[in-house]
Amino acid sequence: MFVLNVLGRTITAILSPDNRLFELARRGGRPPSALTAIAVVLGTLVLVLIPGQMAARSVVRSFLADGSQSTAALIIGNVTMLLSICLALWIWLRLSSRRPFSTLGFERNHALPRLLRGAMIGGLMMMATAAVSSARGVSLGPGRLQEMGPAAIAAAFLSLLSYFAQGPAEEVLFRGWLLGAIGARYRPWIGVLVSSLVFSLAHGLSPGITALGFLNLFLFGVLAAVYALAEGGIWGIGAWHAVWNWTMGEFLGFASDGTPHVGFIRSIRADGPAILTGGAFGPEGGLACTAVFLLAISFIAARPQVLAHSASGSPGSARC
Repeated sequence: MFVLNVLGRTITAILSPDNRLFELARRGGRPPSALTAIAVVLGTLVLVLIPGQMAARSVVRSFLADGSQSTAALIIGNVTMLLSICLALWIWLRLSSRRPFSTLGFERNHALPRLLRGAMIGGLMMMATAAVSSARGVSLGPGRLQEMGPAAIAAAFLSLLSYFAQGPAEEVLFRGWLLGAIGARYRPWIGVLVSSLVFSLAHGLSPGITALGFLNLFLFGVLAAVYALAEGGIWGIGAWHAVWNWTMGEFLGFASDGTPHVGFIRSIRADGPAILTGGAFGPEGGLACTAVFLLAISFIAARPQVLAHSASGSPGSARC
């Protein structure tokens, strides 16, 4: 009973209406309705991001040889994602509420340690997921180091930097904007639920996705929301998202969102049933990922002070 009481209090603290992310969302007055907040997300994706990505791919095909197109397309696409989403949200904030862009969770306080901690946690969690997914054995294919030689080191570094554009881009849209706006206007748990559902729906057309893969994408959103609320910003979860994706695809060579990748040293294909490994969709489509996400969500819910930077240790209470 004592453990349940403590867990209940910590969850209540994370989902407090006074959480820093929700305080920031109220800077420009009353937050928008749920329909407006979701419409901003859809408008950003359909009217800004998709055309920007198509233009970036066209530039890559026009100016680069076939052999270098995949890496260049990844890097340019990730950078284009960050620029498109940030520009769209900046314009919306200026026109609708005139609140600063930093109120989407980008306050400068403790930014570097949060980035480093998020990156470390994201890498370790992906390694744990890969280990469980590969419990029945693996098949190894050639990696970029074998195919490209020393040039693969530079390609891996540049792709990692580009993922530090892609991860924060998704987090500022779904957690910085959508979670903050809806959680501040209605109830925090509604913000977590809606932002996670919209996030999973936005990835729902990924090739090879299954019902379990969709569930894991929803849990990804819940984990990201809980992490951001416990920390009171999105620096950490942006870095977590970046390193999670990069480690899965570019370093280990697993498929990501149904898209095949070539690993850095070797490309890993986990043997065993698809319900465990995720099959063609990648680790995010398997029960190994489900277990890791549920454990992480439970841990943050039980000990949110681990991610908080404040004298009192209360979640989401850091100030600029």
